[in-house]
Parts: sequence; C-alpha cells; structure tokens
Amino acid sequence: MRKLSLISSTPSDVIHIPSVDIMMLSVAEVFRSLAMGIIMTGMGADGALGMQAIHREGGLTVGQDEATCAVYGMPRACAEMGILQRVVPLNEIPKQILSALGYRKPQ
Repeated sequence: MRKLSLISSTPSDVIHIPSVDIMMLSVAEVFRSLAMGIIMTGMGADGALGMQAIHREGGLTVGQDEATCAVYGMPRACAEMGILQRVVPLNEIPKQILSALGYRKPQ
C-alpha cells in the first residue's frame, strides 16, 4: 500500500482531487475507532484506501449495495477488499448513520 500525503491542498500522489481517500485517511487518523466511513455510488476505487484505514482502526464501514448504485465502482472496490461491515440500499444509509450514533426514535 502506498503512503498518501495527508497535509497538502494539492497532493501530487493522488489521481482524484478532491480525493475521498485523502479525506477518509484523515478521518481514520484522527477519530480511529470512532470513525464511520460510507462509500456510495461512483466510478473507480477512490475511497477504498480510506475505507480500509477506517476499517483497520476499528471504525464502522458501510457501503451502498449494487442494486441501488448508478455506478457500482467505488463500493465494489471496497467489497472486493472485504472491508465493508454493512452493505445496504441507498435509502437505508441514513438509518445506519442514526444507528451508529445511538439514535432512538421518540416514543
């Protein structure tokens, strides 16, 4: 795995700017096991290294399922790496966020 530079407004070692990987690597570094990464529809594998870092630190990783993706590239890259703890349809992602925060519907 290559090391990405995290502190730069224009990193020279990444293809995508802005970069999902750079953002998620920073989140993993700062928040460690409290981090939550969500990867949604998109082309390519940007975000896979960041999601892997969140997973490695013990954070929660969620991916959008293939059926509800316009382009199943980014979630597929994470699924193939085996780093998604939950795979859900697009409309279930807000529930995953609220669940991770411990939110309970008022009675």
